[in-house]
Amino acid sequence: MLRMSQVRNLNNGDNSYKRKMAVRFIVLSLSAFFVSQVIPTLAEEQDRATELTAEIAPSESSPSPSPSTGNETTTAPSDAPSASATPSPSSTPTIYPARPSQSQGMVLQVPTEVSVDPRAQIVRIPRISVSGPEYLLVCINTVNTVVDILTIGAPDNVNATNLFISGDLSSTVTLSAPTTLINTVFNASGGAKVSALGRALAGQQVLVGFLAIDKQAEDASLCPKILSENRRTISIKALGLGIGMKKGEVTLKR
Repeated sequence: MLRMSQVRNLNNGDNSYKRKMAVRFIVLSLSAFFVSQVIPTLAEEQDRATELTAEIAPSESSPSPSPSTGNETTTAPSDAPSASATPSPSSTPTIYPARPSQSQGMVLQVPTEVSVDPRAQIVRIPRISVSGPEYLLVCINTVNTVVDILTIGAPDNVNATNLFISGDLSSTVTLSAPTTLINTVFNASGGAKVSALGRALAGQQVLVGFLAIDKQAEDASLCPKILSENRRTISIKALGLGIGMKKGEVTLKR
């Protein structure tokens, strides 16, 4: 009986030992699983959080100016133009219209009359010549007639760098250019042509005025400022044609 009780005690001790060993094995297995799975996952999440922090940090700090930029701005030469500076209005050149010159002295060679056939409806103005001023404004006015200059038969209305023509093929023509060019244009194609509007040309007049100006004009606003001594009137007169009778003796020979 004693031996049987001893054997039972030994069996109970073995079972207790086995349970302890099983518990230890389970604990060690769980610890190994924790070390192999959980800790690396936490480390990876920590690394990812660090990377995100590094990416966000530069974008948040980018709007603030860097010290080097401030240094470059302060050390730039004071006379260097700023990129953001706008040009001041005073830097834009002032463009002003033509004005009469202080001196209106000039030499004019303009015919005072032109003779035509009493039935004529077209006439050419003889050659003119003007000298003295650098720039001229020429204003031509007629009544019941039209004036054609430069290209005959075509309206030469020009606003170019060195020539201004307005009202060509009308009764009011304005011409502005350097004086030498005025002579060339007015005398082109055999001279300016004056045409009557379905009537005889005889008895008509062409009024021409000359104004010395400081630059080329671009309109006729200065025509009223022409002095009387620089105005010319070209009268168109009919030739004195007629039929006369003379008496005389005629000796007839046999």
